[in-house]
Amino acid sequence: MAEQIDSQTHYDDESESLRKTLEQMRREAEEEVMRLSTRLAERDFAPDSSVASATERLALQQEMTMLQQTLEAKEQALDHITEECRRLEDELEDQNIAYDSLKQEIERKEKSLKAAHSEVDRLRQELVEAKRAREAPPVQPPEPVIIREKPKIPPHLLVAGAVVLFVLLSLATVTLIYSMWDRIGLSLPGLTPRAELLPSEPLDAIVSAEPAGEPTEEAPALAPDRAASAPPRIYQDRLRSGGPGPAMVVLEGGVFEMGYNSLSGQDFSPAHRVSLRPFMIGVHEVTFQEYDRFARATGRSPPEDYGWGRGSRPVIGVTWEDARAYTRWLSEQTDRRYRLPSEAEWELAARAGTQSSFWWGYELEPDRAACFDCGTQWDNRSTAPVKSFPANPYGLYDTAGNAMEWVADCYTASYQGAPSDGSARLDGDCMTRVARGGAFNKPSSSMRSYVRARFVPETELNMLGFRVARDS
Repeated sequence: MAEQIDSQTHYDDESESLRKTLEQMRREAEEEVMRLSTRLAERDFAPDSSVASATERLALQQEMTMLQQTLEAKEQALDHITEECRRLEDELEDQNIAYDSLKQEIERKEKSLKAAHSEVDRLRQELVEAKRAREAPPVQPPEPVIIREKPKIPPHLLVAGAVVLFVLLSLATVTLIYSMWDRIGLSLPGLTPRAELLPSEPLDAIVSAEPAGEPTEEAPALAPDRAASAPPRIYQDRLRSGGPGPAMVVLEGGVFEMGYNSLSGQDFSPAHRVSLRPFMIGVHEVTFQEYDRFARATGRSPPEDYGWGRGSRPVIGVTWEDARAYTRWLSEQTDRRYRLPSEAEWELAARAGTQSSFWWGYELEPDRAACFDCGTQWDNRSTAPVKSFPANPYGLYDTAGNAMEWVADCYTASYQGAPSDGSARLDGDCMTRVARGGAFNKPSSSMRSYVRARFVPETELNMLGFRVARDS
């Protein structure tokens, strides 16, 4: 097992080195293609007056043909490099899956080994106790105790003995009193006593009070230990119009690595560190029930449910502006600042402290999410009611699959120049906005925590919804 882990580490180092080499080759090929294209364009637009003779025209034509062939060769090389990068990415993903399976197998083996050690210790203890029992001398049964009864005395003798004893005790008492008469000064009735008795002390002076103990200090109450796996606390603001707002959890923020280093230069690269402040985010996607209340209060037309039902299903068919209008209405109703989460906040919540492709690992597992190939009853059919699948370690539902979710950011083709504080990226022309999380009719690869999608803000789709965030 250790050798396989070492080989995996070595493979990761080689992959990182190869990724950098291929990335450098891809950039150089792109620069060469651009240079040749520029040069070819300059030749195309050169004035005919610059060609003095047929010989020069022929030479120029041959040079342009060579440039065109060189450009085509460079483009083919660039396509080959890009294809090789994608192949290596797939191979690296397979290695991550195998590595994850290997770690799980090691954990199972360790648990089995601990159980075997416990069983060996128990059997060893039983063997020691059996040896002690065998070596101990046999216990002799106690000899029976023989009780001999004393001969009974006749009742008339007992009476006679009691009378004699009483007479003897009476005589002894009289003799003792007579001999001590003068010493104790006992007065007889009718005679004047020899001395007055002093009044006795009060009763409460005679009876000594119980000594007062020192005041006992009350021990401070011990705070109960907080369980490590305690469920997150749910917060719900009260709406002015009545009823609770969306269920929210507090995330403490912190530093995490956002994105993924793609060998083919996809839009979720390069991976970069982001530092986030605490914030609150919805436990689940906004439901039809929650959005319909907003629509009735503001006079908006409710979105279509495509015949799948409303209630606890995630609201879909809403534009980016519709989602923003809902957050503004929540802010007015609660005097709190509700908004769409930034892309960094969404990814922190979806990863839930992990670095794997999904919050549960690198490969699909049953009953985790609804997607095109997840194997659930909702796959490629409809959205599922929220909370149909287990929550991630942060207590959030459906961050993978079900309905894709709008976020606040404008779309850019890479993370170059992305904010490091986790705020929404709003530079550029903002012609398209980012959505995250995959959907019931999208392949499982689109559910990976770092994968991005983009749509124009006016888009209304049967797989596109949102969840809200709030400043803590």
